[in-house]
Amino acid sequence: MAEQDSLPMYIKKRPLDFDPNHILAYLDTLDKRSIDAEIAYDEAKDQVQEVFDYVVSEKQTNESVSVAQAKVKATNDERYKKVKKELSSRKKWHLVCKIEAKNAHSYCEALKQKSINELAISKLTKN
Repeated sequence: MAEQDSLPMYIKKRPLDFDPNHILAYLDTLDKRSIDAEIAYDEAKDQVQEVFDYVVSEKQTNESVSVAQAKVKATNDERYKKVKKELSSRKKWHLVCKIEAKNAHSYCEALKQKSINELAISKLTKN
């Protein structure tokens, strides 16, 4: 029972038999979550670049340093480190969601094939 409790939610909620409506809703939920995670990741990438550019500009203006020196200082700036950490977190979530959706599609395809095989066997054994 403890092993079942540690399973990811997408596995706990998966359809156990071939019901097209349940499968459609299940895959739709996982696909939408994957898309949302990708959008959040893309937004974080944009934000990292924007913060970096802002900090570089700020360092150049306030400290009268070259672009190269400003870039070095910007990489050590806490604001930049914070958005980089957020980017890393969002990338991880994006990859998890993407893999879960891919695994769910594979699982449902196998479930469909299992249903087809069971139907074929039942037809063959009736004759």
